[in-house]
Amino acid sequence: MLGAIVADQYIGRYKTILVFSTVYLIGWIILTCTSIPSALEAGAGFPGYVVSLVVIGLGTGGIKGIVSPLCADQFKYDHDYVKELPSGEKVLVDYSLTIQRLYNWFYWAINIGSLVGGVVCPLLELNVDFWAAYLLPTIALLVSIMVFVAGTKLYYRPKPTGSIILKAFSVIGQAWKQKALPENKEARKQCKDFMDFAKRDSGMTNTAPWTPEMTAKAAHWDDQFVDELKQAIMACKIFVPLSIYWVCYNNLSNNLISQAAVMARPAGLPNNIMNNFDPIALLIFIPIVDIIIYPALRKHKINFFPQQRITAGFFIGALSMVYAAVVQHYIYMDPLFIETGDSSNVSVFIQIPCYVLIAFSEIFASITSIEYAYTHAPKSMKSLVSALSLWPNCVAALISLAISPAAQDPNMVWVYTGVACGAFACGILYYWLFKHYDDIDEEYRVKKLTDQQHQPTTALELDPMTMDTPWDKDAKL
Repeated sequence: MLGAIVADQYIGRYKTILVFSTVYLIGWIILTCTSIPSALEAGAGFPGYVVSLVVIGLGTGGIKGIVSPLCADQFKYDHDYVKELPSGEKVLVDYSLTIQRLYNWFYWAINIGSLVGGVVCPLLELNVDFWAAYLLPTIALLVSIMVFVAGTKLYYRPKPTGSIILKAFSVIGQAWKQKALPENKEARKQCKDFMDFAKRDSGMTNTAPWTPEMTAKAAHWDDQFVDELKQAIMACKIFVPLSIYWVCYNNLSNNLISQAAVMARPAGLPNNIMNNFDPIALLIFIPIVDIIIYPALRKHKINFFPQQRITAGFFIGALSMVYAAVVQHYIYMDPLFIETGDSSNVSVFIQIPCYVLIAFSEIFASITSIEYAYTHAPKSMKSLVSALSLWPNCVAALISLAISPAAQDPNMVWVYTGVACGAFACGILYYWLFKHYDDIDEEYRVKKLTDQQHQPTTALELDPMTMDTPWDKDAKL
C-alpha cells in the first residue's frame, strides 16, 4: 500500500520501483552479511535476520503492487482500435485480450525466478551454507535493478496524479452526508449508487441543493473522478472473498511441505523442493492456456469472462485440497507411519497432481484478479487498486495462522477437507455475487465500440516499419 500511494500521488511508478528496489537490496545485503560464519560467531545472526526481514518486507511491499501495472502501462492504448497490417488487412486489437495475455506472460516470467530460486537456494543451503543461499538472490536482485535502469529511455512512465486517498475519503463522506439528508428521500429511490450524490450532475431529480461548505469541498474533484472512484470500489469488492482461495494456495509453503517430510523421498531430495512443481506446472501450462485453450474457446464463440475464470480458480483450488486430503489419508493408513509417526512408504511424487491443480487455479484466479485490478482501476488509482489486489494474500496468511494449531497430526485430513469445503462454498458465493460484473463489462465494451464507430476519426501518420501509430498513450482512433 505504501509503495502504491507513493507511486500514484508523489513520484510515479518508475521512481517508486527504483527507491523500494534499493531498500529491498539493502535488506538482502544485511541478511547475507549477517549469515556468514564470522557474523554468526559474533552474535549478529538473529538481530541481522530480524532487521533484514523488516527491510526486505518494506522493499518488496513497496514494489510488488506496482511492477505489473508499470508493465501493463507499456501497451500503447487503453482502448480497442483498428490496425492495418502490411498486407492491407484491417484487424481489431482488443485491449482486454491484450492485457490478459500480458499478465499471463508476466506471471510466467516471475515463476522462472521462483523456480530457479526455489530449487537452487535450498540446494546451496544444504551443500554449502545459508550465506550462499542468500547471496544468489542478492546478486540476482542487483543485476535486475541494473537491467531495469538500463532500459529507462524505453519505458512509458505515467506521472503521479496527486493526493488520491484524502480526495477519495472526501468524496465518500460528501456522498454519504448528501444521501442522508431528509430532502433527498425521493432521490434515494432513484439512486443506483450513493456515490452519485457527490456529483454535480448526478442525473437524479429532486436532489437537495448543496450548502456553500459542500460546494467548497467539491471544488477538489469533478464528476469524472467520482465515476473513477466508483469503478475502483467495484474492482476492489472482488478481492474480499479471494482470501479463502489464497488459504488453499498457502498450503504450498506450510502443510504440503510438512506432508512431504513424512513421505518416501530419494536420498538427498529435501522436502521443501517439492513445492517447486507449482512453478514448473505454471511454466508449462500458462503458454498452453494462453496460446491454445483461450483462442480455441474464442474460436468456438465461448467467452470465458473474468468472473467465470476466478470462480473456476476457486473450484480447482478446492479440488487440490481434496487431493491433498486423500494423500494424507493414505499416509495415515501406511503401516510404517502407524509404527513410527514420522515416515511412510507413500512416495512423495504422489503430491505432484496437487501442485498441478494449484497451478491451474492460479492461472484462472490469481492472474485474472491482478489483471482485473489493472483494467478496472482508473488511471489515477492503478497502483493503489493493484496493491489492494494483494491484500487477500495477507488476510489468507492470518487465516492460516489462526488454523495452524489444528494443522497437526492426526487432524490433517480434516484440515485439508475444511479448506476444500470453504473454497468450494466461497466459489459458489463469489459467482453469485459478482457474475453480473461480466455483463457490465460486456455492455461497456460494446457501448465503447459503438461510440468509437460514430466518432469522426483523425488520420494519424503510420510508422512505415510497423504500420502502427506513433507512440501516444492517449491517442484516440
